[in-house]
Amino acid sequence: MEHANHPYYRTDLFERCCPRCCLDGLKERSWEAQDLGLAPGLEGLVEEHSGVVEEHLLLLAADSPMLVCQPHSRSLDFVDWAAQLRQPDRFAEKLPALTALLVGVARARDELSRFDRAARAVLDKLRRHANGDGADLWYHVALLMVERTSVATAGLRAQVEKIASRRPRAWAVSLDWLFAVATQLDDLDVVVTLTLAQTRPSVRAALKRSTRSEIPAVRRRAAGVTALADGSSPIEEKLLDALSQSVDARRQVFPRPLEHPSSTWLSSFELEDLVRGGVSAAVRDFTVFVAQSGSQDEEQLTASLLRMLEKHLSTASTAGRRLAPGAPEVELASRQETKHAEKGNGADVGIVLDVAVPGRMTARIGDLVQVKKAKALIPSAPHRDTWKIDDTQLATLLDQSATATYWLIPDSGEVRVLPAKFLAAVRDGKTGGTGSFTVGHTEIRNSAIGLEHYLTDLITGLWLGSGGRPLAAASGHDPRNRPTFFLRINVTLPLLDDQYRRGPFIG
Repeated sequence: MEHANHPYYRTDLFERCCPRCCLDGLKERSWEAQDLGLAPGLEGLVEEHSGVVEEHLLLLAADSPMLVCQPHSRSLDFVDWAAQLRQPDRFAEKLPALTALLVGVARARDELSRFDRAARAVLDKLRRHANGDGADLWYHVALLMVERTSVATAGLRAQVEKIASRRPRAWAVSLDWLFAVATQLDDLDVVVTLTLAQTRPSVRAALKRSTRSEIPAVRRRAAGVTALADGSSPIEEKLLDALSQSVDARRQVFPRPLEHPSSTWLSSFELEDLVRGGVSAAVRDFTVFVAQSGSQDEEQLTASLLRMLEKHLSTASTAGRRLAPGAPEVELASRQETKHAEKGNGADVGIVLDVAVPGRMTARIGDLVQVKKAKALIPSAPHRDTWKIDDTQLATLLDQSATATYWLIPDSGEVRVLPAKFLAAVRDGKTGGTGSFTVGHTEIRNSAIGLEHYLTDLITGLWLGSGGRPLAAASGHDPRNRPTFFLRINVTLPLLDDQYRRGPFIG
């Protein structure tokens, strides 16, 4: 297996039929099999060993984001690999479920991009061989996996449910693949499978097969859904259990038998819980991303972190409203400034928060964030995190907002938030207020808070941010110091009758 460490796209390194050692590696789940990744030579195994190849690809899909729908992603994914297929008709005959998936994902990726060469190649090669229902299902699933706004997400979920109910066989054929990527579907696979398994024999049979899958993630997911389906309670109660479990997984304090009004200005325990849980989930994903992505600059890390915040807060908000139509709604949307814009010493992130309590109040504030990635003090001791702070940058930030913050990212990927004025105090003690300076873990450990606490205070506390100059700076109205990223947070909090009775803003 000497060839296993070569780059994936060196097709000249592979014969049309993959060597016997590759087949043995895949069957034995050896560590060498991981090095094969999506090697072009795997196509040579499809003719006689399609089941082994599909299991290998399922493993990849379950272990890492190989079903990348974002165009121009730097990650190698299934669409990029499928674009290299040399016998698409034989591939489609042997792997029909995967073919439908590839066509659906390629169609979604082509739609998201003005031109995606790999996606077009897959569509040209496989579209006429793919099952139309399955491809349509995966087109909507792929869009759902990357959608950020709660309204669009709700529409896509409804479309997936509609296709599955009308064409249950397409759902049954795709079930292993749906379970493999379940972490990106926010329990939609559970809800739809539970519903269909009650009346559709094809889905029940597929679920039973999935419980015997060789892929651990698929097998565990199927076992969990089977346990829910086998209960004696009505289907409505089972679906409510599945939805509530999804919501409760994001709660920070649960259960709450004696819930009381919160102590924040918005007086919404549900909103606090939603923000803390959603941000905590995003940070957990971000720590995994940092561990797996190796060396990335601050701009790339910031972009990834904001995308994860959008996804998880949208998911938590949508799930909460499915259980309770009057639940708080939080929407995040981020965008990156164009490369041609003049940046100067502006902040990395400008945050604009809009809060609406219909008929009672509205608020709009802004604040600024500087993101700093840790630099190891000693190369051989990577856990000794330090951050270099530029004094000019710090002074500019504080000149625009007294409550501006720094998001410090250690090697672990956890996000630690510090007030910019605290770092100014450290600067004054170290250098007298001139030049750059360095802070380490020991100096910040008692002052830093987690990102989930910071965003909760920003959104529900009104202690941070302001109108006027901070809002103008966060909105990018200063052409000399525009932030690199803009983060817009919209919060809608319907007021219930009992909130009026107890006083809507009193904790």
